[in-house]
Amino acid sequence: MRDLPAVALDVGRARIGVAATDLRAEVATGVCVVQRKGTRSDIATLLPIFAQHQAQLLVVGLPFGCEGDDDSARLCRAFAVALAAAQARPVWLIDEADTTAQADAELRLLGGKAARRRRDIDMHAAKQILDRWLAGMAAERALGSG
Repeated sequence: MRDLPAVALDVGRARIGVAATDLRAEVATGVCVVQRKGTRSDIATLLPIFAQHQAQLLVVGLPFGCEGDDDSARLCRAFAVALAAAQARPVWLIDEADTTAQADAELRLLGGKAARRRRDIDMHAAKQILDRWLAGMAAERALGSG
């Protein structure tokens, strides 16, 4: 399954970072950042992106390191379940611990202005999530997914 084209999402309260693999599922690349408007609207915005990248599966970052009642974990899990119910691709949850910090460090090494780093950090965090998926990190299937 990890050899299928995939899209990963770093779901936050204000933005969703998006990354995708190539068609052979060998390399992850940041795609874009979607401004949150509400789960249904966000999913409608994301569906054409999934199609454009020929995604066969979706990976959503989940802060597993947090307690199950943590707001961020609940937000990510609820989004993943809604996403699984709204389309036919399987949705997987994978630990996103420290992906934002790793993305920030990567962006700092690349240089550039702080404003650009703030704008792109969610997309790069999604890339980190997808890199973990490709590396075989343990994942949990979202309820309701195909």
